[in-house]
This record gives sequence, C-alpha cells and structure tokens, in this order.
Amino acid sequence: MSARYVGGVVDTATERGADPYALLRGTALTADALRGAGRVPSSVVRLIWERALDRLGDRRLGLHVGSRLGPGAYHVLGHALLASATLGDAAALTVRYHRLVSDAGLLRFTEDGERAVLRYRRLTPPGDADVQQTEAVMAGVVTAARWLSPDAWRPVRVTFAHPAPCGTAQAWEAELGAPVVFGAGENRIEWPALHMVTALPYGDAGLLRLHRTYADRLLAAHGHPVPVSRRATAWLAERDLATVRPDDLARALHMSTRSLRRALREDGASWRNLLDEARRGRAVRWVVGGDLSLSEIARRLGYGDTSSLVRAFHRWEGMPPGRYAREATRGERPQAPYTEE
Repeated sequence: MSARYVGGVVDTATERGADPYALLRGTALTADALRGAGRVPSSVVRLIWERALDRLGDRRLGLHVGSRLGPGAYHVLGHALLASATLGDAAALTVRYHRLVSDAGLLRFTEDGERAVLRYRRLTPPGDADVQQTEAVMAGVVTAARWLSPDAWRPVRVTFAHPAPCGTAQAWEAELGAPVVFGAGENRIEWPALHMVTALPYGDAGLLRLHRTYADRLLAAHGHPVPVSRRATAWLAERDLATVRPDDLARALHMSTRSLRRALREDGASWRNLLDEARRGRAVRWVVGGDLSLSEIARRLGYGDTSSLVRAFHRWEGMPPGRYAREATRGERPQAPYTEE
C-alpha cells in the first residue's frame, strides 16, 4: 500500500486519540516516510489497523479514514482524478491505477441500465482489520466523487459484503449519504449513470496527460508478481468449491503443493482460510437469494450435510441462515457482530 495512504490512516487514528508512536512502534516507519512516495508491506498495514482498532475500539474507523482523505493521499491517482473531464473518466482512471494505492483488492466499474456501479473485492485474509479497510476504500470512493463533483453527485445505494460492525447502519448512511445494506454479498456503490457524463469543474486535458504518463511509468515499475494469496482468491472465485483441492490450485499456479502452502503462509494466509472465505461469500449470496435449498447450498459448497453448513454459517455471521435470510427479505440488516476468524 502507498505510504501516503497509510499516513492518512495514522493521521485519522491520531486525531481520534491514538498515539502515533504506538501505532508505528517496531515497523521502521517514520512520519517522514508516510509523507513520501514509498510503499508499506501489507503485513505492516494490517498491524497498524489492528493497533488502531485495539486502542480506539472504534468500529467506524474505516468510515472515518475514507471520509477524511484528500487527493494527496492517493498520490498521482488523486491528481489525475482532479484533472479528469467527467466522472466516467475518473472511474476508468480509478480502476486502471488503483494498484498504485493498494494491492489489497480489485475494483470493477460497470453501467447497469440507469445506474453506474463500482464493485470492490478484498483479496486479503478476513478479520476486523479487513472490514475496516474495506469501509475505508468505499468511503474514500464516495468522498473522492464529492470533491470531484460537489454539486451533482450522490450515491443512491451502498452495500457491504460483511455484517454491520455495530448495531445500526445510521452512522454509515449519514456519512455516505445513501441507504446502506450490510451482509449483501458484495461491496458495491450505485449512483445515477447520467452523472458519468457530467463535466467536472477541474478538468484539464493537458495536465491529465502528464499525470497519466507518470502513472503509467509507476504502474510499469510496480509490476511485481501478484501475491500467491491474491491469485488463490481469484482462482477460487471461479471454481466448484465442492470438489476443489489444494493440489488443483498448486497445478494452476505451476508449483508444488508444499511450495503453495509455504507461499500462502508467507502471505499470512492458508488454504483452509481462503476456502472458508470463498464458501462464506457464496453461502451469503445464495442464502439471501433464496433460490436454493440449504441442502443444495451445502452440496455446492462441499459440506457433507446441512447441519455442517448451518454451523459454518453461524460461525461466519453470528446467526443461522434462516434468520439471516428472513431479515434480508424484510429489508432489515442482519446485525450480528463481526468477529475475526
């Protein structure tokens, strides 16, 4: 992750009462380093988030971080966004260059009829820090759109794949300016597609060319191998989870099973955790969708019986699938507390 973005995390936590020296202790990072153009390993980023959460106990920290970030936190991407002619151009730039800010997730932009949609998928092991980082990204997108188009733009709906970190969505809805749904199966921001062609007040074609040239050069230099855990997550997203085996993934990545397990361990992940998270995502989507019976969902996810699925679902979401589906069907937000797995 870019050092400047991490600096924004530290600054936000400090403003809310955390000791910045305690957050950075043992990381070899300094305040000056967080104002530079360097990068911070994902393990260190996760440690900083976990320390901030431990010290503040604030389940809305990610929301606060994303809402306070300005263009400088995104380095050249932030400056390129300001020079964009339209929101459509800005969305395309974000998808292309977001790796310069963070490798921890994937962004995808589409237009579905009258709505524009930006989807975000995390590629990191699950936990409280992952939830907060996801919310920081989503709030950051909303905030960036506001400083690009302060008069015209507003989201119409925001969804999160994870359950609500605390009892009510009211604070999220107030900050994001739209209805918020937790436990929706995906992280998604929707807004009217007509805004995509609205001219932005700071558009500058010449300046944008300069920023894109620089960003392309950085992107080429940044072309290091994608971590094995990220490649594994993407691979699992397209596989039959009832039959998939670690040997299959190892062959797909052209490595031995032993090397795969070692590489995942170095990424702070494991086959078991990655498979569990893949099952969780599909289970939530299918349970909310209501088209499949629990026995069929259990079969598709590779569980021996329905009771095994129910136990796993309760571990993931803090409630049985039937209750989760009923609350989602009534338009309520499942409010089970999120616990790190």
